[in-house]
Amino acid sequence: MDNIQKAVGKAFFQGYGLMFKYHKIETGEHKQRMLLTVSDIKYNSDDDILVGGCINTDGDYRQFFMENMMSVKPFQYVSID
Repeated sequence: MDNIQKAVGKAFFQGYGLMFKYHKIETGEHKQRMLLTVSDIKYNSDDDILVGGCINTDGDYRQFFMENMMSVKPFQYVSID
């Protein structure tokens, strides 16, 4: 198990968020992204691993290909209302 898988697993099972760089294949750019929560880890029909969750406090959901994630760091999000 590599460090990316460990970080994603820790975020999923312990309720953490993830900060990571994401490589968009279409444009070739690397962009800093964040998941406040990790709610899904699943395979698509091509056996790619998808990591999904909320990207903001409004509940907007996104999925990312794990193989395109780099410099993954779990963090604990605390909301103060």
